[in-house]
Amino acid sequence: MRRIVALIICLALMSFFSIQVMAQTYTTNLRSKAIHVVYDDSGSMIYDYGKYVERWGQAKYAMEVFAVMLERNDTMRVYYMSDFDTLHNGKTNASARIDISGSERPETRVAKVHDTVTYAWNTPYDTVAKAYEDLKNTDANVKWLVVLTDGEFNQLNGRQRDPEKDPVPVDKFFSQYADESGVRIILLAMGDVTDKFKLPVDRDGIYFEQAKDADEILGKVTSISNRIFNRNKLKFTNEARYEFNFDVPMEELLVFAQGANIKINGIKGTAAYSPNSDDIVKVRYSDVAAVNYSDRPVKKSTNLTGVIASFYNISKGAYSLDITGARTVEIYYKPAVVVDINLYRNRMKVRKNEINEGKYQIEYGIIDENGNFFESSLLGNVEYTATVQNNGQVIMIKSGDAVNLSQGDLKVHVQAHFLEINTAENTVTAKVLAPLSFKERLSNWVQRNKPLLIGVWVLFMIWFLWGRKKRFPKELKRKKPLIVKEVDDSEIKQNGKFKIIKNTNIWPLCAEEATISVVPDDCPLPKFHVRAKDNDIMFLMNSSAFTPEKLSASGAELFIGSRPVRSGAENKMEISCRATIKTIYPGRNGGSETTYTCSFGKK
Repeated sequence: MRRIVALIICLALMSFFSIQVMAQTYTTNLRSKAIHVVYDDSGSMIYDYGKYVERWGQAKYAMEVFAVMLERNDTMRVYYMSDFDTLHNGKTNASARIDISGSERPETRVAKVHDTVTYAWNTPYDTVAKAYEDLKNTDANVKWLVVLTDGEFNQLNGRQRDPEKDPVPVDKFFSQYADESGVRIILLAMGDVTDKFKLPVDRDGIYFEQAKDADEILGKVTSISNRIFNRNKLKFTNEARYEFNFDVPMEELLVFAQGANIKINGIKGTAAYSPNSDDIVKVRYSDVAAVNYSDRPVKKSTNLTGVIASFYNISKGAYSLDITGARTVEIYYKPAVVVDINLYRNRMKVRKNEINEGKYQIEYGIIDENGNFFESSLLGNVEYTATVQNNGQVIMIKSGDAVNLSQGDLKVHVQAHFLEINTAENTVTAKVLAPLSFKERLSNWVQRNKPLLIGVWVLFMIWFLWGRKKRFPKELKRKKPLIVKEVDDSEIKQNGKFKIIKNTNIWPLCAEEATISVVPDDCPLPKFHVRAKDNDIMFLMNSSAFTPEKLSASGAELFIGSRPVRSGAENKMEISCRATIKTIYPGRNGGSETTYTCSFGKK
């Protein structure tokens, strides 16, 4: 039993150290976004071809939604075209009118957009150019240029232009922006702009959306927001009860509800989540179009009112939304996606600060909350792009590929592209060191095989502490001593007693000790006190108790084998574990002699 318990402890230690090795992971880098919005606050956004239009209100509503959806590391700057109108302000290089940080309260962000009112003048393209130049020089990881306009750019480089005879080459400028700096561009055209300017080329990094009227604006704003902020629409399993579920943890759920009297109480189900007051914000149409239109009955987008509520770090499970007063409800989800990159050498995971020249296997993928690679239908078909850059050479790899690494700089970059508009990525950078010396290889071998070595050590200790322990033969312990009583030519057989002294059985290296009854209990003779030795030999520890002088009072004679215990014997003598002990009691008052013969470990 002790050996089994020790083995279990050994295996547990091996498992513990294995877990410690596998727990080393790389985390996804935090990314920041800079969104520079160009707002066309020109007169045509309010009054066009003899009638009032809602484009100005739709554009401001879109900016309010953008402001709410900013994440903590994001920034948003809004450039008003009226600030660049050379006919009225004489500027071609103005600053952004509004600066918004994702770390601000949502209400503060929305108020900055909602409460800003300017004069409605012309449509200078210089606003777009300045927003781009400022954006290009930011330190953000992802950069978006968003242009909200009805398309009639009538100024460029401070000069008035005829949009029909001398149009601004928007497609050329946008392509140049995307090529030069990797800035991503979205153009939301308000109204019918088909004949007003040439659309940008259809390519990655440049996106065009058009909202011809107020009925289309919400869908377009949602589409743009999802693209910029990596949000995706979650389908209800029961729309009437606002029920939904997901099998992957969510970094954020964003509820966008439209209606006049909305109240969002929270989410209930697998767990309960209540939004903080800071995570609920209202967005609504604006009342004043422009300073120079404040006394006119301009058209307002009164149907654009809603509430946006954010919930964070939601565990996977089944839920329902507790909401009242909503006309329409949409939920957008942002999966808690982490891309992990692991390097293996000789099937053992290595840490990024322990990479030496040699051959490595590289594995990557999306991991769950337990650090295991997994797939989910909510992520769709995940496509990976992975590169290894070592000493100036760049190669494309797939998960599981083996790569030879040489001394120098190493960069492994993996990007996961999922649900069309979502990306998550991770980068491992390290120094590949010189090949390992013998001493280092030995040290690494020890580290890799630490669980095995611990197990070997534990097993050695088991052998050393208990394996070398002096024990009685199993036959002696298993079978009780046999005592044969002989008197008057008759024999009576009965069992004697062999009893291990407990303390000697527990302690390692301490030889087992026991007591043996060689005569029945009613006979006046001490029990044998024996201690195990080697090779079927044991010590009789109280041999002096069986000398003739000690037995004279009872008249008994004791023989071990055929020899008596000699007079003056010390307390310790060797005897066989298969010895036969004969004890003779003389008859009293003319009675018969009685002989007891005790055999150890025999029947």
